Amino acid sequence: MATDILLTIVTMVFALLVVFSKRTVVAALSLLMTLVCIGMIYFQLGTVFLAAIQVLVNAGAIAILFVFVMMLINLEQFQNNRERGKVKLIVAGVTVLVILGVFALIVNNNIEVLTTVNLTDNSMKSLFDKLFSVYYLPFEMATVLLLAALVACVVITGHEKAVKHEQEEANE
Repeated sequence: MATDILLTIVTMVFALLVVFSKRTVVAALSLLMTLVCIGMIYFQLGTVFLAAIQVLVNAGAIAILFVFVMMLINLEQFQNNRERGKVKLIVAGVTVLVILGVFALIVNNNIEVLTTVNLTDNSMKSLFDKLFSVYYLPFEMATVLLLAALVACVVITGHEKAVKHEQEEANE
């Protein structure tokens, strides 16, 4: 019980560091630790397969890819932007609307978000049956989040190429 609470607190601290850290490297390392702590929570719940997938795929691949992308793009260009306050306000507004929409869906449709799942048989079929039946809403939300991250990467890359092209034309 005490380890559950301690692990939850550590996970929340690292998650808050991801959001509120001004240094991108600290945010990336905090993201890595958050994903590892979530894997430990899965392990404590007895779902060893999910814990392994969480640590290998998320912490091992996505966080390292995030650090690699940070090294490739010029973050100073985005940190010195005057319109940063407007973007933060828009993102905060959209986030609040999405959260309120999800809560409205859950309340109006009587969806059970936190249910106990019996995964003692450790079969992949039962895991995926629960994933696509009981947990379809969180699964779809994760899909939308990944899609939004992909679109953001494309927008950032396209903006960076356009800026480089404009600089090359100005130098000629």
